[in-house]
Amino acid sequence: MNFTNNPFEKMMKRPPRQQSPSAEQPPRGSRCSGCPYWRGIGCVSCYRELLKAPAGGR
Repeated sequence: MNFTNNPFEKMMKRPPRQQSPSAEQPPRGSRCSGCPYWRGIGCVSCYRELLKAPAGGR
């Protein structure tokens, strides 16, 4: 049931949709460029380096 003749009334009755925030990219040329773990700040220790296998491992 509409209360007015406003064409936007149908849209205003719908529940709001949650919009995801835009994905932030690291600055070009930084060591974080291309890192899949980028969340807006640089890591204390680089995750990409920690995931590499140690050279002299057992």
